[in-house]
Amino acid sequence: MASNHLPAYALEKVKQIATEHGFTEGSYRLETEPGPLNGFIGQMVRVSIQDDDTGKKLTLMCKVPLEDRDLRERFNSMALFEREIFVYREIFPELERIQLEHGLRKDDPDGFWNYPSCYWASYDGEREEAILIMEDLRERDLELKNFLVPLDFDHCRAVFEVLGRLNACSFALKEQKPKVFAKIKKLNDLLCTAMMTSQTKPLSNRNCKLAASVFTEENEIHLRDKLLSLKDCIWERTKILMDSDKAEPYGAFNHGDCWTNNIMFGYDPVTKTPADVVLLDFQMARYSSPVLDFIGLLMNCGEVNLRRERFESLVDAFYRSFCATFRKLGGDPVKSFPYKAIEEQLKRFGAQTFAMGTFCMPILAQLEPEFFEDSDKNRILDKYRNKWEHYEQLIRDLVHDTERFDDL
Repeated sequence: MASNHLPAYALEKVKQIATEHGFTEGSYRLETEPGPLNGFIGQMVRVSIQDDDTGKKLTLMCKVPLEDRDLRERFNSMALFEREIFVYREIFPELERIQLEHGLRKDDPDGFWNYPSCYWASYDGEREEAILIMEDLRERDLELKNFLVPLDFDHCRAVFEVLGRLNACSFALKEQKPKVFAKIKKLNDLLCTAMMTSQTKPLSNRNCKLAASVFTEENEIHLRDKLLSLKDCIWERTKILMDSDKAEPYGAFNHGDCWTNNIMFGYDPVTKTPADVVLLDFQMARYSSPVLDFIGLLMNCGEVNLRRERFESLVDAFYRSFCATFRKLGGDPVKSFPYKAIEEQLKRFGAQTFAMGTFCMPILAQLEPEFFEDSDKNRILDKYRNKWEHYEQLIRDLVHDTERFDDL
């Protein structure tokens, strides 16, 4: 449930930031309201600091752990907070530093600056305290897309280009600052861990069975059997697939959870096309294949026709962006990450999107808890017929379009 409550330790830090920005204690109002991105891992609280006498105002977004301890344990959320705060404190400063050293400023279109500015980030595991205080992206006229509406070509291309620049920075660190890059190489995959807790594992069993029930025709039995064979081990298999050693020599820094709800867009006022992209929620950042972020976005969030008819154009956009930034950072893209390596990496790692899709598709089809809990399947299917038919199409498209990848 959305909350405007900030724990005392977070409120104290907000007051400290207010003082650092010229607000005098006792002369300003501090108001809170629920933010737009509350979810499985944490809650967002928007904080407005305003001095009515001077008109001075500062708006912050505070991300803190969920108040519900059971939910925190269910999704291993404190470990995820620790990861995201590590990224803001240790990784982003290094990405900024190497870009500035090569003359890539924030106004350079080939630079990677596509994450929120951070005022404070801290984590205390013993006290179960964590806080991330960032800019309010509404002040930059950025907005979230409705995650139920697939992203079109222009939105996907904009994100692919950003991911190309992120990977270029990662590759530059890898080659030029190996001691610094060692921090990134330690980022193991947390997605599979979150999906294999005692609370989340039953969802995998349920979701695989649900997907299997779609394939009833004689020529689809092999697909049904494949899904049923994974019902108790899909994330264990995915964890083996995600072994970062398999990505070498192309392993890179990944966002790790690149989907519609973790991206904000700004738009050109004339063309109405995306002109700015900001990536959010780096709690599952990891070291793995450079293709994972963009193929996950495309398969689970993009319009179906894009992966069937315009896939090459999107990959080209990713690679052109990577090359432009990597060259400015002093690298040789053809030597370090040749284009042909993308197809090899996609074939090897693409099945991760199959696993993630079994989790996402019931959400995208809006199948509510009642759908799974009611024992009268005929009644529930009749009530949810439109949503069920939508789910059937989503899962069919996913399964057929991921057959090009190696199996889990």
